[in-house]
Amino acid sequence: MPTPTLTSRAGTARGAGAPEAARPARRLEPPSWKDLRLVVGVLLVLLSVAGGIRLVASLDDTTPVYVAARDLLPGQPVREGDLVPVQVRLGDAAARYVDGTAPITTGTHLLRPVATGELVPSAALGTARQALDKTVSVPVDTVAARSLVQGAVVDVWVSRRDPDAVGEAYVDPELLLGGAVLDRVPAESSGLGAGLGRTAVQVVVPADRVGDVIAAVDQGARVTLVPAPRAVPQEGGR
Repeated sequence: MPTPTLTSRAGTARGAGAPEAARPARRLEPPSWKDLRLVVGVLLVLLSVAGGIRLVASLDDTTPVYVAARDLLPGQPVREGDLVPVQVRLGDAAARYVDGTAPITTGTHLLRPVATGELVPSAALGTARQALDKTVSVPVDTVAARSLVQGAVVDVWVSRRDPDAVGEAYVDPELLLGGAVLDRVPAESSGLGAGLGRTAVQVVVPADRVGDVIAAVDQGARVTLVPAPRAVPQEGGR
């Protein structure tokens, strides 16, 4: 006679164990870019690196500018070793000083004194003509001065006194200086007698011609400033 009870228990035991044996083992797989956690982690790392770079940059927010290595005087050319670059923290004010990474071109002159160790302002450097030219005050007819404007280029004509004439007489005018620049023109005055007499105009004169202009003025010559002709427009232009 069969023993169903034992057979049933064995079958039950085998049936319970079968699924465990047939279940496949889980393998570790590398994370995929589709994994949201990986994407978030990479973004956090990138943000952290960018923040660190910004912090380091803010701690070293300096600008290279030139300083004077020795006392520099107006009119002298800038020679090798006169200026040295240094790193300074100036912020927006750095634009007012000479860039320490830019080479100093040949022919650069001092327009104003700069003391040893002083930051060199951009306005302190210029060309030889800017450094050596002088401003001379010349008297001109008040009415004629109304047509003059600051920065205009003019020719300086003088009519000298006639030494052989009796009374106030002048010889034919002559060109004393061409291509001078007006530095300052007085504002137009008003009131009684505003159109009479002569008024002083500041003219920029090359250093080697200053004596000629002063001599003409001191000798009582009549000075006339003739504006340079404007550029002729090209055909078809307005």
